[in-house]
Amino acid sequence: MIKRDKQKARDGQVKTYIRVVEGYRPAPDQPPKQRTIKSFGYLEDQADPIAFMRMVEAFDANPENREHPSSVKMYTGENIIQNYGYKFLEAVYQDLGISEFISSYLEKKRFRGDYSIEEIFKYLVINRMLNPDSNRASVQRQNAFYGWKPELELPDVYRAMDYMSDFSTALQLHLDKSIKTMIGRDLKYAFYDVTNYFFEIDFPDADGELRKRGVSKEHRVDPIVQMGLFIDNNGLPVSMSLFPGNTSDTKTLQPVMKELKKEYKLEKLIVVADKGLNSSANIDYICQNGDGYVVSQVLRGTKGKRYHEVMFDESGYVSNKDGTYKYKLFTETYTGLNKDKGKETRQRQTLIYWSKAEADMSKRKREEKLSLADRASRNNAYGIKKGVQEYTKEILVDKESGEILDNTRKISAVDYEKAEKDAMFDGYFCLITSEMDYDASKIREVYSGLWKIEESFRILKSELDARPVHVSTKKHIQAHFLICFVALLILRMTQHAMGKEALSSERIVRALNAANCKVKRGGYVDCDDVGGSMAFVKRKNKKGELVDTLVFSPQDEIAQDYKLIQKTFGTDFYEVESKQEAFTRFIKKIRYIV
Repeated sequence: MIKRDKQKARDGQVKTYIRVVEGYRPAPDQPPKQRTIKSFGYLEDQADPIAFMRMVEAFDANPENREHPSSVKMYTGENIIQNYGYKFLEAVYQDLGISEFISSYLEKKRFRGDYSIEEIFKYLVINRMLNPDSNRASVQRQNAFYGWKPELELPDVYRAMDYMSDFSTALQLHLDKSIKTMIGRDLKYAFYDVTNYFFEIDFPDADGELRKRGVSKEHRVDPIVQMGLFIDNNGLPVSMSLFPGNTSDTKTLQPVMKELKKEYKLEKLIVVADKGLNSSANIDYICQNGDGYVVSQVLRGTKGKRYHEVMFDESGYVSNKDGTYKYKLFTETYTGLNKDKGKETRQRQTLIYWSKAEADMSKRKREEKLSLADRASRNNAYGIKKGVQEYTKEILVDKESGEILDNTRKISAVDYEKAEKDAMFDGYFCLITSEMDYDASKIREVYSGLWKIEESFRILKSELDARPVHVSTKKHIQAHFLICFVALLILRMTQHAMGKEALSSERIVRALNAANCKVKRGGYVDCDDVGGSMAFVKRKNKKGELVDTLVFSPQDEIAQDYKLIQKTFGTDFYEVESKQEAFTRFIKKIRYIV
């Protein structure tokens, strides 16, 4: 169909713009629209308007002109979607000097392989952030990145992982030096915690290996491996260490501290950890080496009994105006062991505090457990035995004679007495520290930074899919977690560069995965719109923080996130179609800015 549009030119003259269009329906039940097949220009500008319109009519009458002009077919490699969002992560990777470190290391080792360990390591790190999967599945996607064709072979990947395991400690030390140069790092105090990762295998490894059955953080029965992780006060990973899955959390701190102080040349380290790492042996070790600690202390049971009198004594507490928070700080004298295993007297500060919000939460959780216990006492389906309990049984014996008593019956009942005792501790917490110059607010401030390491573990397990682990040998397991460690560091450094506007790692990855393009014939690049998720209207909460409401906004959340990432990396490129040389200039401008 020939379309005649009256348009007003700059000189005020009205002209007739001629184009051939066709109608189409964008979707079922949608109103019809028109697309332009060819534009011919203004009728008034033609030397022979009659001959011009005959040409237009001939074009409109030819059915071949309605066919799609493209000759590109599917599966020819000319229409592949390629990701360029990885370039932002690669910029951080390059600034850390990882490629130079690996090249230098392999040169010293006189590596003569015909494959690139540096290329393999970079690919696995980048892919771990954007598309975490097994090595096999990751290598299958190696053609998915714009301007990068690593040409990896799967056997070479596994060979390279042996070398990655060997340079794991050296690389972590190199990264520490790079971070000190780029950002600065204060290791006056560092946060430490332990978590574990499971393997989907039936049986644990032999002695001396890593995959062992232990106390799983996820309550699984699969063999696990323990990871100890140190982070700094910026939330950036410092070092990681692996232990067999049957290693107790408390047994991991001392060897890691010894290695950290030696390799990182630290004079004094203040360890911040939760109560799972608070043991007499660890406290003694910390003090014996001139270091310090801020750790949480249990209040229930035998270990916390010595604090009950002062905790329940209302005198001496400092409270806020509305009575929702109170604390008590005092100096405690205790006996420990010196390096020669002799007794020595030390002092530390003890902070006991109570929070109404935490008390209400504890009460709610306990009531839920009581409800389950009540149902369990009336329904044996809630008491299914697993693991060791499957082959154990309870027998009643006479205390004096040891004779097994027959004709007895065990009755399940809810222990309300224990619940009442537990309720006394609702909302109470205890922190102990060797630092005698810390006041109550400083103790809580230092300890509160521990959430950063808990979030790091969450990122490792969720966004980076660090488990289940798909490799089996000790060296490959160590290489796998080194890759995860570096990926975590890059994401954390990206967040650090964003400052107060920092996005979650999940949203960073989502935005970068949406940054895709196609390379067209003739050296043109078509970029997809980066978006696809409606944002929510934000409002300020009681703390003055912007939080999402339940109302959608007209903005696209992924698009806004991508704009923030571009701003962070010093770029401003939003062209849908561009020449490849212009797109290359944009890629080269991406740089990590602190």
